[in-house]
Amino acid sequence: MAEAQLSLNLDIKHDASLSDFAGPGWMSIIDAVRQLHVGLIGQLYLFGSPATGKSHLLSAICESFIEMDKSAICLSLNELIHTDVNVLSSLENFSLIAIDDLEVIEQNSQWQEALFHLINRSREGQRQLLFAANKPASELPFQLRDLLTRLAQAPSFKVPTGHDFADREALLQSILRRRGWQFDERITNYLLTEGPHRIGAMMEVLNYIQPMFSNLGRSNISKAVIADALRTIDEQTLAAELADIAQESQVDNDAADQDHHTQHTMPLDF
Repeated sequence: MAEAQLSLNLDIKHDASLSDFAGPGWMSIIDAVRQLHVGLIGQLYLFGSPATGKSHLLSAICESFIEMDKSAICLSLNELIHTDVNVLSSLENFSLIAIDDLEVIEQNSQWQEALFHLINRSREGQRQLLFAANKPASELPFQLRDLLTRLAQAPSFKVPTGHDFADREALLQSILRRRGWQFDERITNYLLTEGPHRIGAMMEVLNYIQPMFSNLGRSNISKAVIADALRTIDEQTLAAELADIAQESQVDNDAADQDHHTQHTMPLDF
């Protein structure tokens, strides 16, 4: 069954490179990745808010291992949560196993146990592990305490929020070079200054506006097309900001519900 589940779309997204993370805010994380490359560390744990580039970074790290003639696989628990949990039992042959969206299994003891056993088997086989979640391991409400202990043993880094202009500029220029895309400087500058700060949202806007120029030569780009692109950036940025507000509100509501539940389940002190 596990082998059948591995036929899912688990390939590395090759549109990712460590060069995308050349900004100053990423230096400590990239240093840790270099230690992962040479085997100085066996695990790495990354956390941060949604759309801050965690999944893109995981793909880039896996790609860097493949470039070193090592094997790597990147899995999103958000995609696997409704499949056979035994999918995690056939991964020990990979040099690097990257597990994204850990928070998805907060209420799933079966997947927590499977992840715990994967960590143990990977240690025995001297395989390396990479984790990403929206919060530190210490804040994951996993029922399996031994799993939390295993995760807490990995060097942990919070990914940059994207508020640093230099981080966004380095990533944007790297992606444009790799994809061979060329935009008028007015568009890229506007995207960097007025567009979304979160890396994931910025990349979504970039993918949204690129088709507007796919059939145009640089000499054919009119002021009207540029104006349309700037307007599209504004519209998509507003949509991203509204999504952020809705998500933050949901997080606050979940936290309030958790506090309320805790208060009502605490033992009485006589």
